[in-house]
Amino acid sequence: MQEQSKLNHELEQELLKKHMDITMLQGQINPHFLYNALECIRGQALIYDVPEIADTTEALSKFFRYSINTKSNVVTLREELENVNNYVKIQQYRFHNRFQIEVLYDEQEQEVFDALIPKLTLQPVIENAIVHGFERTRKNAFIKIEIIKTIRHINLLISDNGIGMNRKKLESLCNNLLKKQDAENLKNNEKSNGIALYNINRRIQLFYGDEYGLTISSLEGIGTDVEIHFPFLLVQ
Repeated sequence: MQEQSKLNHELEQELLKKHMDITMLQGQINPHFLYNALECIRGQALIYDVPEIADTTEALSKFFRYSINTKSNVVTLREELENVNNYVKIQQYRFHNRFQIEVLYDEQEQEVFDALIPKLTLQPVIENAIVHGFERTRKNAFIKIEIIKTIRHINLLISDNGIGMNRKKLESLCNNLLKKQDAENLKNNEKSNGIALYNINRRIQLFYGDEYGLTISSLEGIGTDVEIHFPFLLVQ
């Protein structure tokens, strides 16, 4: 009886181990399955001469690769902008090219693109501009990313001509950015845009200090500006 119990215990442990191995393997397979499926869709789109679907599928694949990759929490500004470009391609297909995006910078300051920035800082800001600024309006939408470099700092000014915010909503959003609180506490006050901006602000401050982060200004019916302030640091 004792021998049978020991055998059952060993069998259970072996089954649990196999289950854990399978679960780990599934975690590795799923992204590759997704990329391969997207590549197949892209291939079929090229065969049937549908370049819009091919380009969008390729952008979606690159976007997922960038988002899922956990090698580093800090990337270059160049990599962030490439990810934004892929995200915008996906949204352009969804919105039928209803908005434009422009990146402005000093061409004499090419090293600015090698500056380090927390990963997934820019894309959520662009997403807010599209989802909260443009979804409820039919006018032609425009987003501008202006890169301003000094000796020690970089400012990214993301401007849109969306619906903007009234003073009360803007004050609430700005006050939430100043609070040192868990993002969960924002769910009752702001929707996803408040939580996303709060998280970006806190991540920048945790990386570089409380003197850095986000500032927001907005006029209802005119648009919104989000400024991201962080130190100019390069890969050592």
